Amino acid sequence: MKKVFLATLLLLSFMAFAFQSVTLVDDLGRVVVFDKEVERIVVAAPAISDFIVKLGAKDKVVGVTDFDSYITDVEKIGNMVPLNVEKIVSLNPDVVLLTGGFQEGEVSKLEKFGIKAFVINPTTLNEMFRDLSLVGVILGKEKTAQDYSFKLRQRMLNIAKNTFTWKEKPRVIYLSAYGSVSQMWTCGTGAYLNELIAYAGGINVTAPYTGNNGWFAVGPEFVIKEDPDIILVPSYYPGDKGAYDLIMNAEQFKDIKAVKNKKVFIIDGNKASLPNTGLIDLLGELNKLFSENR
Repeated sequence: MKKVFLATLLLLSFMAFAFQSVTLVDDLGRVVVFDKEVERIVVAAPAISDFIVKLGAKDKVVGVTDFDSYITDVEKIGNMVPLNVEKIVSLNPDVVLLTGGFQEGEVSKLEKFGIKAFVINPTTLNEMFRDLSLVGVILGKEKTAQDYSFKLRQRMLNIAKNTFTWKEKPRVIYLSAYGSVSQMWTCGTGAYLNELIAYAGGINVTAPYTGNNGWFAVGPEFVIKEDPDIILVPSYYPGDKGAYDLIMNAEQFKDIKAVKNKKVFIIDGNKASLPNTGLIDLLGELNKLFSENR
């Protein structure tokens, strides 16, 4: 009997010390303490699901939004905003992972119900690598995340290094347009797409400017004045040529080099808009495109 009691005591002692409390700071600057192992996760921002899948922890996810294409075989919680807090509570998560910006107001709603929230909102490539590592800590896969982050970073740096010998680099602009070219959105300093263009070997003509998270509106006059060699436009689903057709058919743009030389290129708008590991895949695609059109 004494041996059984001693064995039980040792087991309980081991369990008590098996998990050490972890304190992390999220992208809103909030201090979040994890005092037990995270086993149940609700992902309220699809971009974060990419991290979880790549780190092999999909089995910990118990809920995702209706818009998540990375994880599709778990409970759906509805929209990203407003969050269905009642549904989330029913899933009994250890933590809810969400993004910043329009989802920031959801944090306090979750906290009112005693639900731990952690915000992942990278705006640069370095922040993306850091947040990948943070998610790894939360998942209990710190080493896996560090190794994967290092591998992605090395791939990025190797691509950039290969462009150092280019004698000429193409002047590039990214344009997102809907309905007309009277107002388009582009990226400058502070946007991860601006970094991608530079690492891929291009010169972003809007790099000297910035806006909210590096994004801002431009008119056709700006594009005409800059006269880029290459124009990048987004496509969000197969056959989506909306922005491409607008740019190519705009009367104002008929004399722009990129239009005249048919160097308006469609890129994956989902990769370009989601701050996760897909950015490094897009980097490789841009590097190939710039190399062939410089």
